[in-house]
Amino acid sequence: MEIAIRRIHPNTPLPEYKTSGACAFDLAVLDGKTLKPNERFLFSTGLVVNVPNDHVLLLFPRSSNGKKGIRLANGTGVIDSDYCGPNDELKLMLHNIGDEPYAVEPGERIAQGMFVPITRTTFVEPSEWSTTDRGGFGTTG
Repeated sequence: MEIAIRRIHPNTPLPEYKTSGACAFDLAVLDGKTLKPNERFLFSTGLVVNVPNDHVLLLFPRSSNGKKGIRLANGTGVIDSDYCGPNDELKLMLHNIGDEPYAVEPGERIAQGMFVPITRTTFVEPSEWSTTDRGGFGTTG
């Protein structure tokens, strides 16, 4: 599958799969900034991505973020296929959850993205449920 992207700054690193078995590609930030403990900041990636119809781009933190004491503030990003206008840049809100300042370096990879096919559904309210009740939230321990 080919994905159309637009770099809106000449220093923007292209997304990259780091290994042949990687299911997600890394995303880097353009600018650096030192985040104080509990500080959040919206970083630019410099990328506009044209997500194919019937797909979603999911953004996740890189596993190394945990040992750095940083995380994506929203946990997981959901990028719809119609978020691809000229000003629809992918941005990453980073949150320092550690006890010490963390210096984000320009070009640092802090997120990973994955294209996933989606199925649109129609919601209906049946008059009866045809399945057995399992007992509600947390019933399997």
